[in-house]
Amino acid sequence: MMNLAKKTLATNISKAQLLLGFFIFFVIIGCTKTDDTISISGFTMGTTYSIKIIDEDKYDIDQNELKPKIDSVLTAFNQQMSTYIEDSEISIFNNRTDNAWQKISNEFYTVLEESQKMSQLTNGAFDITIGPLVDLWGFGGSGQIDWNPPSGSEIALTMNLVGYDKIQLRDKFTRKLNINTVIDLNAIAKGYGVDIVFDYLVDVGYKNILVEIGGEVRCSGFNQNNEYWKVGIDKPILEILPGTDLQTIVSLDNEALATSGDYRNYFIYNDKLYSHTINPRTGYPIENGVASASVIAPNCMTADAFATALMVMGKEGIGLIEKLENVEALIIERIGIDEFEVTKSSGWN
Repeated sequence: MMNLAKKTLATNISKAQLLLGFFIFFVIIGCTKTDDTISISGFTMGTTYSIKIIDEDKYDIDQNELKPKIDSVLTAFNQQMSTYIEDSEISIFNNRTDNAWQKISNEFYTVLEESQKMSQLTNGAFDITIGPLVDLWGFGGSGQIDWNPPSGSEIALTMNLVGYDKIQLRDKFTRKLNINTVIDLNAIAKGYGVDIVFDYLVDVGYKNILVEIGGEVRCSGFNQNNEYWKVGIDKPILEILPGTDLQTIVSLDNEALATSGDYRNYFIYNDKLYSHTINPRTGYPIENGVASASVIAPNCMTADAFATALMVMGKEGIGLIEKLENVEALIIERIGIDEFEVTKSSGWN
């Protein structure tokens, strides 16, 4: 029997907390002392951010000065990457109806270049041109209630717009080969946003840092207990509130962590779960049983992109992870109602 209530609940949670689409909950373990801790939080990219700094050296930068500077960094970042801003760089690119080269910022170019590398490395499992398929399947934020899976012909027609090879890059310029192709950086930009803020804080001089945006995390140094930062990953139980039941807790040694999952944004139609993660190579939601994929990497942009790619690749993607240095992964497959099977790379801690 069709059940759309679950989709409605999941959408409300994800819009309020994780609008960009990478649905994980994280917990900072052991936050008890506050004497030497700077805590900063706010809103960005349609979600929230949280920063913890252990200020052992008593820098002269006041927290009241630091937050506006971080917000300024994030505002500039949104102006480049947000499809919700009409005159952002990405919106200007998407609205073009020609094949002309467009000069772009260094940051925008970095994300596009990394996206292309990830697409090639994962054989198309990661693809920033997937937006039209996401919209077709009803996961584009339209808030629709009456839902039916699209037809095969609709999917085939939309697939003509999808493909990372339809985007070209050259010396801080980009262009589209199909004028109707658009890009969506939801699967990588939030991680890069974490890196941008993290790098700013390092440049200021801080060493013991945790930066989190919408659940994506990057850490350096130690927490207030002089231990590695510890982050909890949710067990991917449908409709459960974040933090209610943790699958595992990991320690991050100057690393980043990102997770993607099917348990915050989905449709159930005729007793079948349709994940918001679309396979760019087929045009259909994933059906490999993967409920959650978590990735640890040296930077959050890499972790973010791989987490999405592994949702598509499944546990076979662990073979790719094993070939990479300083990248580890944990994949959770759904094998029954609230029953899971876990596959880890050899270096997962």
